[in-house]
Amino acid sequence: MSTAVKIAADNVVLGGAFTKCASEFKARAPGKSALVLGGTGESGSEVVKHLMTSGAFDKVTVFARRPVEYTGPNAETLVYKPVNLEDTEQMERDFAGHTHAFTCLGTTRAKSGKEGFYKVDHDYILNAARACKAAEIEHYSICSTAGADKNSMFFYTKTKGEVESEIEDMGFPRVSVFRPGMLMCDRKEARLFERMLGYVMPALNVVVPNRLSVPTSTVGWAMVNNAFKKVDTPIVEEISNLDMVNAFNKGQQ
Repeated sequence: MSTAVKIAADNVVLGGAFTKCASEFKARAPGKSALVLGGTGESGSEVVKHLMTSGAFDKVTVFARRPVEYTGPNAETLVYKPVNLEDTEQMERDFAGHTHAFTCLGTTRAKSGKEGFYKVDHDYILNAARACKAAEIEHYSICSTAGADKNSMFFYTKTKGEVESEIEDMGFPRVSVFRPGMLMCDRKEARLFERMLGYVMPALNVVVPNRLSVPTSTVGWAMVNNAFKKVDTPIVEEISNLDMVNAFNKGQQ
């Protein structure tokens, strides 16, 4: 049996503006439910923490291979379900009834190889997105990457760009694409290159503030806070690294 992933929503910084928006969202749109894919990863777990702490959704379902043990506010509203990202029909049945989807799926070439990376970051994400569309998800949010471009000469950003393009063409009522730079966190599997960048990034941020990196906690905050916005017409929006940092800072006021 797989070891459970523990997610503890302690010391989550929401801010007054976030709390106000969450309250207004729940009053304006009661009965909403969210699903999270990739919720056991660094960014995805932050999305889970902020969803749960906000109390804005009646149910939050974490779809993952490994079981989840959550501790924190509104624990009674969290549901864990195993997922097979190759079974689109089953995902469609499991996703039915949810209104919002947050996707933070991803791996690395170092961990999974080139083919494994493409399978997860392209095929699996699109399988899940198609299931979300069939399940009539109202708002689809995805954590992509800075520089994503389907015409890029670089495999990583090209793959991310292809995924963005296909999802944007699926016809969701609302799509939000988040494009963070380097994700700053206490990664359990931190690699040498990431550790080296972690040392130099503070200096680089002095030169180009808030454009190159972002804490995963800020990504989680931004993705959830963005879901509270009232949107009356179909929309596809792209949120940059700087957009996320600025929104977080403004939300603390």
